[in-house]
Parts: sequence; C-alpha cells; structure tokens
Amino acid sequence: MSTGVSHHYYPLQDNPECPLVCGDSYFRLKIHDAQAFFPAGILKQAKFLLFSSSVESSFSPGHAIQSLHKLTTLKKNIPCRLGVNTNLTGWLPARETDSIRLTLNYTVTQDTPIKTLVDTMEQLKLEAAVSLTRPDIAVAIKVSQIAGHLLSHLLQEGRQTEVFPLILDLNLADLKSGYYVVLGTLTDEIYPNNLEMKRGKLAMQGGHELSRFSYIVIHVQTLKRRGLEAVREEAWGELLQMCKDEVLNVIIRDEDDRREAFLQWLNNLKQVRVMARKERSFLEREVAATIAEAQTIIEQKLLSSTTLQAGGLEDYPDEWQETLGYRTPQELSRAVRDYKDAVELSEHLLQRYELDSNQ
Repeated sequence: MSTGVSHHYYPLQDNPECPLVCGDSYFRLKIHDAQAFFPAGILKQAKFLLFSSSVESSFSPGHAIQSLHKLTTLKKNIPCRLGVNTNLTGWLPARETDSIRLTLNYTVTQDTPIKTLVDTMEQLKLEAAVSLTRPDIAVAIKVSQIAGHLLSHLLQEGRQTEVFPLILDLNLADLKSGYYVVLGTLTDEIYPNNLEMKRGKLAMQGGHELSRFSYIVIHVQTLKRRGLEAVREEAWGELLQMCKDEVLNVIIRDEDDRREAFLQWLNNLKQVRVMARKERSFLEREVAATIAEAQTIIEQKLLSSTTLQAGGLEDYPDEWQETLGYRTPQELSRAVRDYKDAVELSEHLLQRYELDSNQ
C-alpha cells in the first residue's frame, strides 16, 4: 500500500486499428478522461481544484506548452470525473529519436478570491493544443505563456498546494497507439496490477471502479498519412502546388520546351525537398508520396502518349531518382496508389476519433 503516483499503465484494450510505426505514421496525444479523488480529512481548508498540463518535447526543445483545463469546486470523498477531453498536441510524425513528457497537475487552493472564475473557466478555453512542429510555434508558445501567467496568478491569489503531478515520459521508440493511464492517491491504497479499457471506460480488471484514485487517461491516436489538404497548409506544400500549376499552364511547342519544363520542374522539386526537411512536420514517406503524385500529373502533361504507355520499363536518370526517391515510373505509380489507400484509411480513423470524442 502506498500514496503518491503510480508508474504508467498500458491497460488491457482492443488491438488498435492503426498501430504506431515509427517512420510510417503520425500520432496525437489527447486527454481521454480524468478523475479527481480527495478523501475527507485531508486538505481540510481546500475549496477549489485546478487541473492543468505541461507538454515538453524534443519537437520543440526548451519550450513547455502549458494549458489550463479545469477550475472547479473541490468535492471531498467523492470521485469526480473532470469532463476534460482535449488534445494536448497536434499531429506529429512518429520518429524513434523523439520523446515527449506530459505533466498533469492537480492543484488545490484554500482561499476564495478566484471564485468568480469558477463558473467561467470552461468558456475561457485556454488549451494550447499545437502541432509543436509548425512555423507558428512562437504564437502557440505565447498563448501557452498567457495560460502559464494566469495559472501563476490564480495560485498566488489563494493559498495553494500542488497535490501531485501525474507524469508520463514517452519515448517514441517504445510508444504504442491506444490508452495510457497514471494513477495518484493521497491515502494508502493497493495499486492494481492491471487495468482495462472497455468501451472507452477505465476500470480495474473485473470491471471494478477506481473510486479511491485520481487518474488521467491519455489516448495515443495514430494516422497513416495526413493527406493533401494538410500538405497544402505547409510552406513546402504551397511551393509544390505553385510549381505544379506553373508547369501545367506552360505551352509546349517543341522538344526544347519539353526539356526546359522538365528541368525547371526538377529544380523546383529539389527546393521542395529541402524545405520539407527543414520543417520536419511531415514524414519523409509522405513527402515522397506527395511529390510522386505531383510527378504523375506532370508526366501526363509533358510526355507523349507513346512514352506513357511504355512507362515503368526504364529507370529514371540518377538525378531524378535521388530527387523523387523512386527508381522507376512503375515504383512511383505503386507509391501513389499506396498513398491514396493510406489517406483513405486515415480519413476513416479521423471520423472514428471524432465520434469517440463526442460520446
């Protein structure tokens, strides 16, 4: 029996529809459920509970994204579901070398100067769920700093006690899609050996409720690909679209025009590649597949029907292979088909996640 905070659990649960594979999928971290339990006789003067989070990651080293999630009247001896169901990150590429630390804080205050905020906290919506890799991270950090300053102000207004932080250190090399759980308690309790998730609800094995614990349930959601709509929101995606439109609008009068258009397209693709590597917000495989799809459209514009019918029989020149990431037109066409299938699966998963969050 012990007080404090448990290790993180990976409960018994259904096999995920889309496993997390480093280098071949994206992930997003979401608070699926949270409970607070404070027994009577402890923290006697406490009146309010503040639930907040901090996200630190190798995607944005040195910057902790802080969020305020709940400010509510403290209930004693009653397990209180906090009703928090919000994203802690945007969609991030899963790479083995990256890591994330989540800190979920339960803080109680003893005085009442913050009482006027209790009824309006849910309307403030100061969550700072961000992608952590996009160029607008500076704006997100500023929002996070505002949330952090407000948190500090609230805590200074009343005598406060940080009850316990629930911490998850997640290395991408070991991360799995599905649900993770951390428990916390102020009284001597026997931590369960195993937990289970059934129909989105957390329980001990056998269905017994965790009525004597505070806990946090984090959902690691995954996607295979983010799709062209998300690509176009990135600087490299905008450049790719602009260059593609430029080639599609060019007038081809003779073979010299054709060669010049191909050469310009190749040089533009090299710039797109460099820009995508710097931004790091998309998997290399999706960058390559997006370029491959654009390449297919450009070839249909610039190559003759006879050449297209013979496509796949010859290797691309070395410079094209290096830029495209594929050896033959046949490989490129197969990659485009696989990409479309992966995007279709991801759209299905997004709909599923949306339905789950509304239940």
